[in-house]
Amino acid sequence: MRALLAAAMLLLATAPLAAGPKEDALMATDRAFAKMAREKGYDNAYLAFLAKDGQTFTGAHPIKGKSDAKNIFARNPDPGPRVNFHTWVPEYAGVSADGTLGWTEGRSSHHNLAGSGTGHYMTVWVSENGQWKVRADIGAPDPKPTP
Repeated sequence: MRALLAAAMLLLATAPLAAGPKEDALMATDRAFAKMAREKGYDNAYLAFLAKDGQTFTGAHPIKGKSDAKNIFARNPDPGPRVNFHTWVPEYAGVSADGTLGWTEGRSSHHNLAGSGTGHYMTVWVSENGQWKVRADIGAPDPKPTP
């Protein structure tokens, strides 16, 4: 009986989260963010979806707020999606009960002059004036295959 109870608890703890309307809306926002990055460039998409106090924790120039993002992007302009292609696909989302905080996670890929790669990302979202905005974004590259 204990083994059955332990197995049931493990199954519940590792089962995928059930998506509801709030999660579906957040996933749609993340997909729209990725679509804009593919079509108009990463910098343009980031500025459109970044919260006032949004941050990134990866890359050569981590971002600390929207004004910082504008300065960084002005000094290091994005050559556009044909040269710097970055996209992602959300796989999971969660939203707080009050609908003011959420997260998405999924797979990402990039191709640019320096090379290409794939990885995993997680984005924390906040509701600003009824719109989901990126509060924190972090990604990790997939390990390189061993020769």
